[in-house]
Amino acid sequence: MLIRYLGLLKKDIVVGFRNYFFLVVIIVALVFASIINFVIPEDAEIKPNVYYYFKYEGEHKEVLQDVFYESEINHSKVTRVNSREEVVDNMKKNFNSIGIIIDEIDNRPNVNFLMQGYENNEVVNSLVLAIKDDIDRKVREEMEIETLFLKKEVNQEQIPLNKNVLPIFLAMEPTMLGFMIIAAFIFMEKDEGTIRAYRVSPGKIPEYLASKITLMVILGLISTIISTFLVVGSNADYGSLIAIVVVGSIFASGLGLIIGSFFDSISKSIIWILFVSIIFSVPFASYFVPSFAPIYIRLLPTYSLLFALREAIFPTGNMDIIYSTLLIFIVLSLINYILAIFVYKRNLAKN
Repeated sequence: MLIRYLGLLKKDIVVGFRNYFFLVVIIVALVFASIINFVIPEDAEIKPNVYYYFKYEGEHKEVLQDVFYESEINHSKVTRVNSREEVVDNMKKNFNSIGIIIDEIDNRPNVNFLMQGYENNEVVNSLVLAIKDDIDRKVREEMEIETLFLKKEVNQEQIPLNKNVLPIFLAMEPTMLGFMIIAAFIFMEKDEGTIRAYRVSPGKIPEYLASKITLMVILGLISTIISTFLVVGSNADYGSLIAIVVVGSIFASGLGLIIGSFFDSISKSIIWILFVSIIFSVPFASYFVPSFAPIYIRLLPTYSLLFALREAIFPTGNMDIIYSTLLIFIVLSLINYILAIFVYKRNLAKN
């Protein structure tokens, strides 16, 4: 079985070279690395707009006004409006926005946060704590606040926007690469009659599929190492990064195999390939706008994959997301592989 698998893998690697798969992967990785380093700017404003309405008239009016006035000065996206209705109207026009209403209840200041409804709890809590902290500093000027880092060796600097695009590229190209290319590979072998010939050989379907998946993993790793090294050098956690890309590639390749088994040509399957690709690309919006993270996005496997890739590329010591993502994709990859074996045995038997 191992000898047959290695023979198939050798054949697939040769076919990959002849069809310029390796050359294309290397060129794409070089182009993306160049775009990240030289085209995309390092800084860009992607924080949400904040619309606030100040209605409070109590004894702490001046203090609260100072807090929000300073926010307006320091942050260009903080805007004061004249009514609650205006806050809501502005939020409806801009999905990446929040609202704040400062009014009074029982002679005490009351701060209401208006959210879109899809924000992460962490984002909401961070905003609430930030406002409370600003108010505390104004009311209790004598209070000193000291921040201690348990892991001082962790780099806490903000990630430049251009380098922050790298995890999206790695999720889109080296990982999801297998999803599209492996389908094209299968259709090519169907047209050439390779699969039909393999069916009457001593070879087994699991070995055949495993060799295709392994080729996609190799291509994904080549792209990952080239692009990551050119963008961040040796600063990434390459061990974790390679592990994530391997399981991600296996998952995507298995999915491509399953879809490819139901069609005779890539033209017939292209709608499904594009549809699945678009679905798995939806979490990219949450990556740049963390406040936009409804449950249906967080349930998609590429959501955790993106943030695990970012942790591996820009390590902060949060290994939990690495381990949980690896576990999720190991399970999903195993399910995909078993399902691919089943559908290939069933569909090929009909041909």
